[in-house]
Amino acid sequence: MMQGIATIAPAYAILATFQATVGNAGIVAPLAFFFAMLVVLMLSVSVSQLAKAIPSAGGWYTWIARSFHPRAGFVGGWLWSIWLPPTAALTFAFLSKEVLQPSINSQYGVNIPWWVYTLAGMAIVIFVAYRGIVLSGRVLLITGILEMVIMVALAISGMVSPGAGGFNGQPFNPSHFSAAPNLFLGFVFSIFAFSGWEAVGPIAEESREPRRNVPRALVLSVVIFGAYLLFVTWGLLIGFGTAKVGSIATASAFPGFTVAVRVWHGAWVVILFALINSAIAVSVACFNGATRTWFGMGRSGALPRALGRVARTRHTPDNAIHLTVATSALAFTLAVIFGPADTYLTWATTITLGLIVLYILANIGVMLFYGWKRRPDFNPIKHLIFPIASSIAVGIVFYKTVVPLPAAPEKYAPIVLAVWLAVCVVVLIYLRSRGREEWLTLAGRAMDEGERTEVEVAATGASGGR
Repeated sequence: MMQGIATIAPAYAILATFQATVGNAGIVAPLAFFFAMLVVLMLSVSVSQLAKAIPSAGGWYTWIARSFHPRAGFVGGWLWSIWLPPTAALTFAFLSKEVLQPSINSQYGVNIPWWVYTLAGMAIVIFVAYRGIVLSGRVLLITGILEMVIMVALAISGMVSPGAGGFNGQPFNPSHFSAAPNLFLGFVFSIFAFSGWEAVGPIAEESREPRRNVPRALVLSVVIFGAYLLFVTWGLLIGFGTAKVGSIATASAFPGFTVAVRVWHGAWVVILFALINSAIAVSVACFNGATRTWFGMGRSGALPRALGRVARTRHTPDNAIHLTVATSALAFTLAVIFGPADTYLTWATTITLGLIVLYILANIGVMLFYGWKRRPDFNPIKHLIFPIASSIAVGIVFYKTVVPLPAAPEKYAPIVLAVWLAVCVVVLIYLRSRGREEWLTLAGRAMDEGERTEVEVAATGASGGR
């Protein structure tokens, strides 16, 4: 469960999306987060059914491949790879340029370039990844709990000492919907704030009782984070001042910092600490998710089989880790060329749109798998109503995001996604033309109850029977 919560990045998710969400949804931003939670909760319930039946290191790639079609699974894994691998580099680049460098310079007069912080953060993440999943799990647990406690404390402080407008429940008043500048775009950023709950899947084979624990972790991570998100967002709005909500969109500093400086004075640095903690946690979780997905695709033959091997000593998928490191280096280079903020915002919008496609593919897989292969286990709510309803909801969000196109740099996101999907199609055509499609059989094969793969045995030995 902490894998999912850490990948959502509780502190970073709020502080990085709060301004954009409020700027588009207005004072009813908490309701935008609430409706996003309902949609994501339906998605998590549906997808957890695939995780229950098909626990695998390939995560979404394997789930979609075995429930829908191997080529659809390849598309899912391809979309997954545009999100997780660059996360460490782009998260630290954005945080360093927009927060760390200016904050430390203004408070202490020390102007350290943003790229120094970024490289230091990436080094920590890579070190943790090479040490293996046991250490990674401990890091996620510690950082996840700590940052949530800090953010909840800030929200409570904001409620106890409210800004202009006082303590009130206006953020939950639906009558304010009509005043929202762009409610659907606010909904998009709300969904992006939730992105990360999906990362539980790729560590399925390294977990105890994955058929029971992974589905439970998928749903619980959404429920826990949703409740946390609603409360903290409400507290920040009250602390900033609901009478001044219109100024949040154009604020030069993170509104969360503004609240922290007012109510905590010099102790505002604790929020900075929470952000760094959050960035490390989400980067470690996404790094793990990326390597495990590529490991699963390599093991099936969809990608070079070298990616499907594990190290003899640490029992970690080192070749997949090497590839993730290379991808992180490329993302860092793009941040240097185009600037951290523009690169991050374009990437964030791109992965939100990509995740919507991923969700719809998985929902189709749920309906096909339980409507055909597992007909005796078919549940009309979990396997039909939820998949259809959530697919329609995210489909509307996708359409409203690209028609009309938003302002730059977000307007480049649909183009990036289209190019990425086009490359995916080219790769699939190439594999077919070369006769390299034995992976279709492996990816589509149903997992037997007693099947134990190389990584399962290795992980059991490495974890000491966790």
